[in-house]
Amino acid sequence: MSFLSKPVVRRTVTLVAALIGAYLLYLAAHPESTAATAFTGFVVGIALFVAILAALQPFYRPGQDEASADEVAPAREWKVARFLRRATDAAPFYLGIRLFLGYEWISSAWEKLENPAWIATGTAVQAYWERAVQLPSPPARPTIAYPAYRAFIQYMLDNDWYTWFAKLVAVGELLVGIGLLVGGLTAIAAAFGLLMNFSFVYAGTASTNPTLIILGAVIVYGWLVAGWWGLDRFLLPLLGIRPRGAERAPGLRPGEVVGRR
Repeated sequence: MSFLSKPVVRRTVTLVAALIGAYLLYLAAHPESTAATAFTGFVVGIALFVAILAALQPFYRPGQDEASADEVAPAREWKVARFLRRATDAAPFYLGIRLFLGYEWISSAWEKLENPAWIATGTAVQAYWERAVQLPSPPARPTIAYPAYRAFIQYMLDNDWYTWFAKLVAVGELLVGIGLLVGGLTAIAAAFGLLMNFSFVYAGTASTNPTLIILGAVIVYGWLVAGWWGLDRFLLPLLGIRPRGAERAPGLRPGEVVGRR
């Protein structure tokens, strides 16, 4: 695949594949998709990701970092792992994931923002918490498995926290979605998204949360390049997290980025 030797061609091909992958993710996760459509979308999406990832590896030259006395120093970092964390050619992969996650978060937030039970009274959260804290008769198991978390939800319920917490959830989902969509403070947006996902899971709601958790964790793993095709390319250097010209930092190869040293 000599035509991939040019960076602009590689990134264009990867971008197209990422956009197709985002659509396949949408089909796989959409509740109205048939089982065949969802399964096909998932399998084809994974196959596309693996194929493009494999095609890009021959053109990637990983750099080397020096470990300090307080770190475990592997003889050589796995090339694919470093590619996903550092290579600018990996940025389009994350763009596809970000578009999917951003759409999911913003869609969920918009439904809440238009619903008075969320944005005005908070009764939607009240009803959700009341169902979650119920203790059924044995041998049935409670919705919330951890007593400490159940007690925390009960405390919020008893003190009417749902009146403002519902607004916090709706606005929080919107901000997470926007952050992921535009690639601004991407890792922070993904981390707060994971916090909300786990909160729902601990309260006994699976829904799409496991999928969002996996994809959010991928974004956090590749935080240096996840927002490279987005606002982070300009925001992170301003925050001193990734200095300008980091691609030419000692021990790195062209096409890699690095955090603060």
